[in-house]
Amino acid sequence: MRCSGSRSPTTNVSTRCCCPRASRATRCVRISCSCPASPSRGPERRNLASPRVRGHRVDVVRAHPASPIPTPGDRWPHETGIDVKGSGRGLVSGLKATLLKFTRRSVTSHYPDALPELPPRSRGVIALMEENCTVCMLCARECPAWCIYIESHEETVPPATEGGRERSRNMLDRFDIDFSLCMYCSICIEVCPFDALHWSPEFEYAELDIRALTHEKDRLQQWMWTVPPPPALDPNAMPAKEIAAAEKAAQRLRRRAGDAAP
Repeated sequence: MRCSGSRSPTTNVSTRCCCPRASRATRCVRISCSCPASPSRGPERRNLASPRVRGHRVDVVRAHPASPIPTPGDRWPHETGIDVKGSGRGLVSGLKATLLKFTRRSVTSHYPDALPELPPRSRGVIALMEENCTVCMLCARECPAWCIYIESHEETVPPATEGGRERSRNMLDRFDIDFSLCMYCSICIEVCPFDALHWSPEFEYAELDIRALTHEKDRLQQWMWTVPPPPALDPNAMPAKEIAAAEKAAQRLRRRAGDAAP
C-alpha cells in the first residue's frame, strides 16, 4: 500500500490518500482515506475519481474477477443482519441432539452412594512413610507452593559394632502438608530419593475449616493404608540393579555359612 500526502491551499489541512495495489493473495480490497469529509465532495468521491485509483481498480478486477469491488453504498453480508436459512439449520441440529438425550435415563453416578472407581495413579492425597524419610529437605525446597513444613533434630547413634564410631542421624519432628496451598504437581514425590512420599487416590478429605487442611505427620502416615500396591514388573524387562546386588549379598552369606559349618 502506498500513501500520498498533500495540503489544501484554502483550509491548510493535510490530506492523505491511500492507494491499494492488487495482489493474488488477497480476497478483497478496501480503499480507505483519512481526508476530512465535506458535504459537497466526500473523500470517497475525490479518491475514487483519481486516475491512479481507477487503474488499480482495473488490476483488482483482473486478478480477482469473482470478487466484487465495494462501493460507498454497498453492504457486506456480515452487515446485513442474521442469516435466516443458516440459523434455522443450526437450531434444528441443536434440538436434534437435545431430543435424542431427552428420552434416555440419566447415567450420572449418585455420589456418595456410588463411589467412582479411580485409576491407581490418581492424585488424591499425599501419604508419608516416615521410615524412609531421611529429612533431606529436598521435597520442601522443590515445592513451588511452599506447602511442606519440616522440622528435625540430630541424635547420636551408638556404633553398631564394638570399637566403631558414633554417628549422627537426623530425626523427624514435624512433617506437615498444607493441602489448601498444594497444587498436586507431584514434584515432591518425584524428587524424593527414598520413596517416602506416595500418591493415594483417596479424595474425601474436605473440611469446613481451612486450617484443618494442614495434615500433620500422624495423619499423613494414616493415608499409607490407602496407597495402592505398585504395578507388577514387566517380565521381559531387565532386572533391577538393587535386586542383583541383593542376590549377590545373599550368595556371599550362604557361602560363609557353608564354610563355617563343620
